[in-house]
Amino acid sequence: MFGKAYKLKSNNTLKNSEKKHLAQRILKEFPAATDEKVKELVPVKSNTSCMKLMLHSGESVGVYVVDNVPMVIETGDVLVPTVCALWKVPDLLPTLIIHSPVLPKLAGGAPLYAPGVTLADAASFPRFSRGALVAAATADNSAVGAIGRTTISSADLLRTTMGVCMETLHVFGDLLCKEPKFCKLERPKLQPPAYSFTADITADIAQLSIQQPVREEWPSLVRELKETPHIEKTTHFPVLNEPKTIPDEETQVANNEVSQFDETLMTDMSQTEEDLVPTDMDELLQWCLLSFIKLEGKNLQLPLKTNLLYKNHLMPLCPSHRTLDVKKSSYKKMSKFLEAMQQEGLLEVREVEKGVSAVVAVCAAHPRVRTHRPAPAHSPAPAPDLAAPRPPAVRDLYCVTAAVAQLLAPLKKGTALSAAQVRAALAEHVRAHGLAAQPGRLRVDPLLAALVGPQQESISWESAMSAVLGKMTPSTELCFPDGSVKLIKSRLEPIKMQVVTRSGNKKVTLVSNLESYGFRPGELAREVQLGAAASSGVTRSPAAKADQLMVQGDQTHFVAKLLIEKYGLPKKYLEGADKALNKKK
Repeated sequence: MFGKAYKLKSNNTLKNSEKKHLAQRILKEFPAATDEKVKELVPVKSNTSCMKLMLHSGESVGVYVVDNVPMVIETGDVLVPTVCALWKVPDLLPTLIIHSPVLPKLAGGAPLYAPGVTLADAASFPRFSRGALVAAATADNSAVGAIGRTTISSADLLRTTMGVCMETLHVFGDLLCKEPKFCKLERPKLQPPAYSFTADITADIAQLSIQQPVREEWPSLVRELKETPHIEKTTHFPVLNEPKTIPDEETQVANNEVSQFDETLMTDMSQTEEDLVPTDMDELLQWCLLSFIKLEGKNLQLPLKTNLLYKNHLMPLCPSHRTLDVKKSSYKKMSKFLEAMQQEGLLEVREVEKGVSAVVAVCAAHPRVRTHRPAPAHSPAPAPDLAAPRPPAVRDLYCVTAAVAQLLAPLKKGTALSAAQVRAALAEHVRAHGLAAQPGRLRVDPLLAALVGPQQESISWESAMSAVLGKMTPSTELCFPDGSVKLIKSRLEPIKMQVVTRSGNKKVTLVSNLESYGFRPGELAREVQLGAAASSGVTRSPAAKADQLMVQGDQTHFVAKLLIEKYGLPKKYLEGADKALNKKK
């Protein structure tokens, strides 16, 4: 399916409702899928988008991408998991074991033939019907390497020894896996697969026996505690190489009491923490607001826009085992919730701009705030210090062409030079041939005459430089922070910001040419969404050559400030930068 080049038609970020619909489709179409497995494929807080592709055959397919990893392919009305999805959930499809040399043949576009499959007895061989989706893993690695549709049933495959048994749809190493927009995909190295893994696990479980905890093999100092008559003695089955213990009455009792006390204490603390957080959505909203005022009320910078209050302050305070969603409460909207809290005297909300409300005051001395107990803060694991992404250093260069190669000898055709290097090479030619005339001018020799024309006997340095540079190829050198260098044989277009009007007289900001400067539109979309409190995503206009960042409303000021002040992009590479920065927020 992806063995030949394809064209990207569109790339749109999915809304939460669309992600839920995708999860429901996965549950419906794959019998082995469960809620937990679907959450691994499409996490609730993931950045999910849908890429519409036009294949070489003319067929149109969709690819659902989760956090820059392709997860599901939609062809027609059928969902096909990718190899990345089956690395996360291996049992989503029946898996065939193929010989290792067969996988490169599948990557080359060949179907799977019956001799390439390692067969087993009918009891352990996976069962499937003709036309079913199946996966294929090599005999030396249980990580799935290909997905296809069967041309015969499992019963026929066990009986036959020739012919095609699977048409390949997607294989690790095809052009979809090599898409530059995705993370670098590497096939995991796992243990060799086996058809009878279920039987092996069942046999291992049958050999297990539940035993009493065995203490360390230290000699006891007191006598063993006698068992009370009314307690039934548990039968103990001997186990090979079991450590022998000498029971100890007082030590045993003391250790048991300490262990029980520790377990009870941890359980009580866990239960107390659980009890602090309400389960009702209305109460959970109020609980998060009270925690916010209690923890941040004294150092809060006001006014604070209400949409930023919900996303940047209330949601982070919600514990991980709860989900805060104002739409599932009786308030339905944040404005109604804040209006109710204002009536209780917890805060004050005003309209700071037309249609924009903000919190202008909070009451940290309110009785509910003073008696409120926020959940104990869990210190997260220290994350490694990651440097903020920086744009590449851009240099304007000029490549030597055949027209100036003899003039700038010994430099060869295609050599990239800066304007200063071109001037130095021209000065060397003038010095070597004695072309210096009166100050600021030089005599024209046959090589210069070919560039400026034979009618002039002498020209100025500026005219000579302009003529030489005009015959060279304008180029751009990109030096990325990781040390890599890229040379483009053209002038790099600046990043463009455009405010357009969509249906319903709604304005959106489109930012183009971000990828040329090393920016990932998907990552910028998340940052703009949090910073500007506006809906954002990745799209592609019909006339655009690459993905574009789309933000709701006129956000040119915010985007310009983000790119220039935070990421250090020079102003000259952002079209309309001064106008956007001077624009009123």
